[in-house]
Amino acid sequence: ADGYYYLGHVAQEVKSSRERFLIEFDKSRTLKGKVQLRMQETPLYDILHYEDARQQPLAPGDRVLAPWEAKAERFGPGTVLKIMENKEACLAPNRRGVLVNFWNGQTKEVSSDQALRI
Repeated sequence: ADGYYYLGHVAQEVKSSRERFLIEFDKSRTLKGKVQLRMQETPLYDILHYEDARQQPLAPGDRVLAPWEAKAERFGPGTVLKIMENKEACLAPNRRGVLVNFWNGQTKEVSSDQALRI
């Protein structure tokens, strides 16, 4: 595990544990040039329900997980600085931009449906 969050789905509950699940990730990850397995045993406290989390309304000061890289494969923690209205955001209608300050010092605008409130 590299400490970031990735999109995936619960493949199955781990036998003999009601608190751990086998997660299948949507994309294979690479770590130091090596492709990592798409499956990983993960504790319940590290799992977020994507659809529920992205439906939560956001406001400045909220803590979120959001992608900060161009490929948008890895999600990292950040704080919402501003909610951009359609006229100021470079996004499709019915989507709002969210200005996020990430843990690594980067500030980036992401789509509101990619910023998951935590």
